Amino acid sequence: MGYKIALQSRIGAGKTIEAGRLIADMVRGASSPPALWIVNGQHRTGGLLRINQVPDPVEDPTAPGELLLREEPFARRRMRAKTVPWRARYGELRWRAETWEAAGRDQNRVFTSGERRVRSGAAREAVLLRSQGRCENPDCLLAVLPYRTTAGQPLLEIDHIDDHAQGGRDHPGAMIALCPNCHANKTRGADRSALRERLRGVAQALDSAVMQQEQDGPRA
Repeated sequence: MGYKIALQSRIGAGKTIEAGRLIADMVRGASSPPALWIVNGQHRTGGLLRINQVPDPVEDPTAPGELLLREEPFARRRMRAKTVPWRARYGELRWRAETWEAAGRDQNRVFTSGERRVRSGAAREAVLLRSQGRCENPDCLLAVLPYRTTAGQPLLEIDHIDDHAQGGRDHPGAMIALCPNCHANKTRGADRSALRERLRGVAQALDSAVMQQEQDGPRA
């Protein structure tokens, strides 16, 4: 079990020493006086704190704990970021979206100015990852957009094939990444009904393709 003690001191190892004395006061008089290892990470020093056995602090309130500090070399390690193939990440996010759905959380509602179903952030991230920065409408006239968001991401909009507010599934296989023009065409274009049905098959095919490739073998 560990304890975090906040102490103030203006000298280098002052907080470590003060912490040791505070702990000594807390455990003095215990039947089995402990030996505690104290580490000062800022100054890279370690110390062994031996607590004097005093039956009653009233009998000898001045008995201090014995604090020995010495330099301890810290092992140098090269930190490496874990690289996960994007298809593996897609599978993980897809699983999270399905878990969210299976738990019924996709039916939860939040109150804003009105009420709407809570959306799965994992499902949205999975579709963005799958798109690889391209509009997923095969008929898009400008699939690779030159525009970026303020965060530097492709200017894509994640859309549910069927209106989410009307019960559309919140799952990568039922969602698609579209450029603003294709999204507007699907939402209010003259051929929106036909486009929706075409994109339904596209989203399912893309989802299945990624999962199949992941099963065949992890690749970047």
